[in-house]
Amino acid sequence: MFNGGPPLRLLSLWGRFDPTHQHVLRRATIVVCVGWLPLLLLAVVSYVNGHEDVWRAFWSDASVHARSLIVAPLLILAEAICIPKLGATAQIFRQRAIVPDSEVPAYEKAVRSILWLRDWWVVEAAAVVLAYVIAALVMRNVPPTFLPDWHRGDGTLPLGRSSASWWNGLVSLPLLLVLLLGWLWRLFLWARYLLLVSRLKLRLVVVHPEGAAGLMFVGYSLRAFGVLGVAIGTIVAATELAHVWAGAPVGPDQLGFVALGTIVAVVLVFAAPLLVFFRPLLRCWEEGVVLYGELTQRVGAALEDKWMRGPPSEETAEPLSTGDFSATTDLFQSAGNLYSLRFVPIDLNSVIALAVATALPFGVVALALVPFDKLLQHVLSMFL
Repeated sequence: MFNGGPPLRLLSLWGRFDPTHQHVLRRATIVVCVGWLPLLLLAVVSYVNGHEDVWRAFWSDASVHARSLIVAPLLILAEAICIPKLGATAQIFRQRAIVPDSEVPAYEKAVRSILWLRDWWVVEAAAVVLAYVIAALVMRNVPPTFLPDWHRGDGTLPLGRSSASWWNGLVSLPLLLVLLLGWLWRLFLWARYLLLVSRLKLRLVVVHPEGAAGLMFVGYSLRAFGVLGVAIGTIVAATELAHVWAGAPVGPDQLGFVALGTIVAVVLVFAAPLLVFFRPLLRCWEEGVVLYGELTQRVGAALEDKWMRGPPSEETAEPLSTGDFSATTDLFQSAGNLYSLRFVPIDLNSVIALAVATALPFGVVALALVPFDKLLQHVLSMFL
């Protein structure tokens, strides 16, 4: 259902789309060869022509290496990891009969709308156009003097930019933006799918032991976005590293604040689609309070009338020989799950996994910038 969108439709029109994602490593390698390798070769040419400052500036620009050498391939590899997991999660709604037979026509209509949006050619074209519009705005409005030295040319090329800078603006940056916009579109499709499903009359079990009326499997989908979390964290962390190498005063505290902001933003963005189940779960809880409250009251009152308030009998003389108490206890324990119901199916361990994945690049930057003994001392001071 989510195996499409920019740039996968372009690949399908080209006849190179691999629906099973068996060749993502090859595509990731091609992305590196197209987006990063020419920049390296152009920097080498500048070095050969006597512009050693261009070579040094390019080699020390962590942000360009992160974007074209790490992030762009990760966005390709994420297709083989994230898309199948999202599709498998979507199928569980029918496999477990959470969508009852009476709602199947409406469910199939929702699926058709997602598939139509996934394959809509306008989205593919808009992604390419928007990527080049953004790249053109950056090329025109950000002067080379605000960028690393490898963007500056010898005056023979337009806008005073080097050939490597033009390749970055016309190829590398638009390629990365198309990949990012593709994932943004898939996230929209995922959110829309969950929204349409949440509007159906779902068969929820309010006393389900997982604590989300049978919907907790949706919360596990956050783990599928871990690779995207690493990619986003790498972009931001590498930018901070580039500032440090450029001489900007970036300390551990500032890096920590940037990392925390990035982690919170990533978790909120990918967890936000799960909020659509708040109303169904709240409605399920309200119905469960009435139904299970009435049942437990009736069973509990009958138990007390028989064993505590009724006249003694041969049966009540041996309370342990009957199953009244154990059956009532089982009922009360099941009903107790009702009052621990989560109104949003978010799994804490999945949130932690996504947060850790996003934080990994910042950990690498911290280790590269701060001596280990000072870093350890700073971490300990936060807890002591």
